[in-house]
Amino acid sequence: MVAEFLKLKLRLLGNTFDRTPKQNVGVVASILFAIALAVACSWGLSSLAPGSAEARTAIVLGGSLVVLAFIVGPLLSAIPDPLDPRSFALFGISAPTLARGLAVAGLLSLPVVLTLVVAAFTLRVWSQDAATTLLALLSALIVVATIVLASRVTSLLAAIGLATRRSRETATLLVVVFLVLVSPAVVLWVSVNWGRDGSGLSGAAADALSWSPLGAAWALPADAATGAPAGEVALKCLIAVAFVALLWLSWRALIARVLVTAQRNAPEREHANLGWFARTPTTRTGAVAARSFTYWARDARYPVPVIGVFGFLVVVFLAFVVAGIPLTYLVLLTVPALCVTLAFSVHNDVALDNSAVWLHVSASRVGFADRLGRTAPVLAMGIPLIAVGSVAAAFFADSFATLPAILGVSTVLLLAGLGVGNLLSSLFPYPAVRPGDGPFSQPQVGGGTGFVVQIAFVLLTALFAAPSVIYAIIGLLGDESAFWPSLWWGAGAGVVVFVAGTVLGGAIFDRRGPDILAAALRN
Repeated sequence: MVAEFLKLKLRLLGNTFDRTPKQNVGVVASILFAIALAVACSWGLSSLAPGSAEARTAIVLGGSLVVLAFIVGPLLSAIPDPLDPRSFALFGISAPTLARGLAVAGLLSLPVVLTLVVAAFTLRVWSQDAATTLLALLSALIVVATIVLASRVTSLLAAIGLATRRSRETATLLVVVFLVLVSPAVVLWVSVNWGRDGSGLSGAAADALSWSPLGAAWALPADAATGAPAGEVALKCLIAVAFVALLWLSWRALIARVLVTAQRNAPEREHANLGWFARTPTTRTGAVAARSFTYWARDARYPVPVIGVFGFLVVVFLAFVVAGIPLTYLVLLTVPALCVTLAFSVHNDVALDNSAVWLHVSASRVGFADRLGRTAPVLAMGIPLIAVGSVAAAFFADSFATLPAILGVSTVLLLAGLGVGNLLSSLFPYPAVRPGDGPFSQPQVGGGTGFVVQIAFVLLTALFAAPSVIYAIIGLLGDESAFWPSLWWGAGAGVVVFVAGTVLGGAIFDRRGPDILAAALRN
């Protein structure tokens, strides 16, 4: 039976180039890149001094990244597994036989073969004596078993757990949050003086990874060659073998489960009430606001980009910290930055509606209600953010004298940004992600309209906020009496621009309704 799975895998590999010419170009480019990467790694291994501590550090760190890539890669890949175990559910194959066959067939893949080649080059580095050579050979075998089983397990978990659109969007959101959380480590990594502290930090990282399932197998011959105690080497060997055993048991258990479990489909939800439509006024503006609240709660295309921009701001702030900018200024900038990020979300929300914007176009003169209702979720988040966040920023900055300026700048960035967004989304809607697609997908229609509109949003919002910002800067430079004019200018300009942008945007929406519908359908 294992031979049949191997034949099936070879036939699948033979059909790799049975695609369109453009797809074949991508396949060839991917293969060449993988081979070039393996050649570079092999060349780097051949240049290492045999049995040295530097070789141990490089191999353990690089090997751990390879194992991590085989674990995480299937979770992030959108390509379905051609040897999904659920495809064999009706063939009467027992779970142990299917597990063995698919595991062995997993050896026949370019990433696994190239990893085996690179692992073979480590034999030269650890060939001081027969014992280290045997450990290097054992290490290569354990690594190959680890990456094959790990990729199979995570691929099946992804197929089971990410079967619905909501689960995929949740996973994407978790990835974004994870990237935000690890951004301080990235900034710290970039800020390290590698000429002075690099070897110590990399050595410490290799020591830590050598005790983890990611690097334990790679560390076996390295520790033996560098004189580590035999008990320590044996314990790391036990960790590596135990991880392989755990992966094998997980693989068998998952196959046994999926063979008798129906594939997961998106559950049908029964709504017992009208949701946001029961909570908003029974007016045109209230109906649009209810739709917008519903979108923000259920459609990842709305909140995820805002979270992504917030993550970018976190990275920028951390970079400023590394550059030596006082933390007080960064705390004061937090609330205004979040406000302009929220306001930015409405500059093209008409296009996100896709064909649903027809409901507004077909109605009679609902432009103002459309413009005002779409801002309701942003105002519901932004106003409490300004009220609470401004006080918190002033408290952590230990400067309550700056509170009026924080309120003024945040208010003008939120309200003026919403006014500018209401105007631009009526004038220049550009292609957006279709309903049902992931929040990080890209529309199929090209063009530079989106970039121009985004630049226009930033410039116009900055122009209207300039007086309040200038007064705030004057106050920070020493004239604290300028903080109050910053508040009055910010509140006044924000309200005026918001009202003017909403009214003008509504009038343009009424006049350009068919054009807006056509633009919203271009994705």
